[in-house]
Amino acid sequence: MRKSLLLILTIVISFSCSTPLDKKYSDETFEADLKEIKEDGKLSEDDAMTLAGWIVRAKLKGENLEGKSYNEIIKEAKNYKKEQELLTEKAKLEEVEKRQRMGQVLIVALYDKGYEKYDYKDYLTYSFAFENKSNKDIRAFKGTISIQDLFNSEIKSISLTIDDPINAGSVFKGTYTTDYNQFRDEDVRLRNKDLEDIKVVWTPEKILFADGTSME
Repeated sequence: MRKSLLLILTIVISFSCSTPLDKKYSDETFEADLKEIKEDGKLSEDDAMTLAGWIVRAKLKGENLEGKSYNEIIKEAKNYKKEQELLTEKAKLEEVEKRQRMGQVLIVALYDKGYEKYDYKDYLTYSFAFENKSNKDIRAFKGTISIQDLFNSEIKSISLTIDDPINAGSVFKGTYTTDYNQFRDEDVRLRNKDLEDIKVVWTPEKILFADGTSME
């Protein structure tokens, strides 16, 4: 008799603690389940978006969610999102470390800028100094230079691919141009900025050395 009462009590407790989120997902009952989950009011807006997004993703990828509870689906989606965030953060850290490592090998400085007309066209000019801090000759390199104001707001980004060699411990200077458009805000801002009011952030992408090795 006592065992029967305990069994009944267990069943009652389990039913009273269950929620619509404990139901198993099914394509056939999904709409009705979703309505019940919404009426239950225990699912946050963020979790509702997570649930809906993961179900849509599963359908697009042809993945089967049958037999998984809605709670399990939400947990699965959150775990995936967390993994993606960690992967993104890792990639960002790797990019920062790469830039720092390569930036110690090749230092870039903007020592002059200007404006000129040539063959009826307008150009912005940039004079850069590239210092090879390594003990190996550089054959070529490429990367991006972000020209920013004093508040770290980017004015213009320039992609560089340089195949002029730089001997170990030496400095190479070169002047480069980009088209000037008077209707483009970034060009007008950069032309009007004094050199002391801007700074450059060098993001190297790849450095090729004369001995056949490289950094990237």
